[in-house]
This record gives sequence, structure tokens and C-alpha cells, in this order.
Amino acid sequence: MVAIASIVENTLIPHSAFEKASKRLAQCLRHADGSSEPICLAIVGESRTGKSRVLEECAAENAPARQPDGLNVPILYVKTPSKPTVKSLAELMLKGLQDPRFDAGTENAKTIRLRTLMRNAGTRMVMIDDFQHFYDKGSHKVMHHVADWLKILVDDSKVALTVAGLPTCQAVLEQNEQLAGRFLSPVFMPRFDWAKEADREEFVGILGAFQESLSEHFDMVPLDTPDMAFRCYCGTGGLMGYLTKFLRQAVWNALEDGRKTITLADLALAHDQTVWSRESLSSVLAPFSRQVQLSPTPELLTRIHRIGLPAPEIIRPRNRRTQPIMPEVSQQLLCAS
Repeated sequence: MVAIASIVENTLIPHSAFEKASKRLAQCLRHADGSSEPICLAIVGESRTGKSRVLEECAAENAPARQPDGLNVPILYVKTPSKPTVKSLAELMLKGLQDPRFDAGTENAKTIRLRTLMRNAGTRMVMIDDFQHFYDKGSHKVMHHVADWLKILVDDSKVALTVAGLPTCQAVLEQNEQLAGRFLSPVFMPRFDWAKEADREEFVGILGAFQESLSEHFDMVPLDTPDMAFRCYCGTGGLMGYLTKFLRQAVWNALEDGRKTITLADLALAHDQTVWSRESLSSVLAPFSRQVQLSPTPELLTRIHRIGLPAPEIIRPRNRRTQPIMPEVSQQLLCAS
């Protein structure tokens, strides 16, 4: 049952954006040792487009291993804390290198120990996920101290650097001239766009691959017919992360109910349980309702593209306080009257 419950996550479907990012990442890793300066690559895209999965798969293929002469960590992979500091990031990296004293010492002491451990562990690449946290959206400022520290770390350690994050992470590079100068052109991972024929065909192909895996265990409605494919697109906004979440929930529900079938109604329930949208989809459409006939109109596609996007920031006007009248001004007004 455990294996079936994980069948969606374990079905890796390398679509074109995923393959492009994976190949660029593997190329950077292969040439990390022979480069005269650190190779740096940014993988950028909206939430749920598969950026983290690209990093995770590469890190898994180059997993840490205990060797006779010690621990070998070819890729040091960490997720950026919400408000990164040199101390917090260095501690996460030391922990990734299995340092039992990862939280001990000053900032300088941690940095020196980190460089030593990376050298001893044969680290060739540092991966930083959620790189957008280097940019404070509230103050619209880049954490320059942490970014500068990271630049010096990869320079001194002579390792490749890969970062992944939301589009706002580009501000970190654009506002840090020295860091930007080390980066190659970014790899963008967009959501699927139904209006583009290539995207549409690839999305249908992905559904077919999931159908093949799931149909080994369940009698289910076909996912890759034209009607069902568009329903799935409307329900997920073309985001791979939402597609896998929604299908995984359908599998979990079937297993807990002891069912070997997944119907259209089951997909509707799974969708309601998993896909978040700032604009209620019930007011737009019910993508898995038998009564709904869907047509890819420009208006509908525009609304579907909002799935997964954050609500726009509300900027409230400041309250204008009434300035108190100074005593001498008050007296002048009385005299004038």
C-alpha cells in the first residue's frame, strides 16, 4: 500500500523544461572542477513548476556517501531560511555536511570550518533552493551581506553554485553586480500554456504517462482524452506541482476507501481538497463536473493562469493625523476674530 500511495511522486516525467534545466545543471557539475572561476546557474520559475524537483533529482544522483577516507558530499543542497543570515545559512550548510557542531562558533569560525569540510568532503557544487528569500519583499531590499558571503564562499572553495527560486530571486542578482557577473543565463521553467500547441501536446503527454502508471492499480477515467486533459489543465493552471498534488490525493482517497476505481467525482473531490486559488474556482468553473462544458476561451484561460499566483499586495494609505494648532497660532486666530 505504501508503494501505491507514492506512485504519483515516483512517476518522474521529464518534460522539456525539466530536461533542459537538468541538462544545464549536469553540465555545470561536470565542468565544475576544470573551470577557472566558479560556474553559477539560476533556475527561475513560478511556484510549482518543478524547480526544486530538478535540484532534488540531481542531488539524489550525486548523493553523499561514506568512503574509507571519510564522508563524500559532491553536492551540498540546502533550502534558504525565510530570513537568511550568514549564521543561519552557514549552520544549514554545516549540518548538510554532518558537522555535529553545526551551530557552534562565531560567523568567521563557521565559515572557516565550512570551507574546510567542503574541501575534505570533495564538494563540487552548492545548491541553494528558495533563493527568493535573499530578497525582502517587505522592504524591497536584497540581503547583500549574505549574498556577498555566498559569493566569497564559492570563490574561495572553487565550487559551482546553483540557485533556484521564484522570479523575484532575479532581483538578488540584478542588484549585486559581482554576483551577477558570475552567473550564466538563467534557465526559466514556465507553467504550461494551453494556448501554445507545443505546451498543450506536452501536457497531454504527461497525463498519458500518469494514466499508464495509475491504471496498473486503478480502474479510472482516462486522463489524456481531449476533454479530460482540458479539465485537468483548468483544475491545475498548467502547474506540475498542482497536478501531482491533485492526482496523489485521488490515489490516497481511493486507498483509504478500499477502492480500485477513480471516477470523475473522485477527481472532483481530490481537486477540492488540494488546489488552492486566490480566486475561488467554483465562481469560475467546476472543472470535473459532468454538467460543465469547457471551452478554451481567452477569458477562461486568463482566469486559469491566476491559479497559484499570490494575491496582489494591498497598500493601505496612511492615516493623516490632524496637526495640532500651536498655542501662539490659536491666540492669533482669537485676536483676529
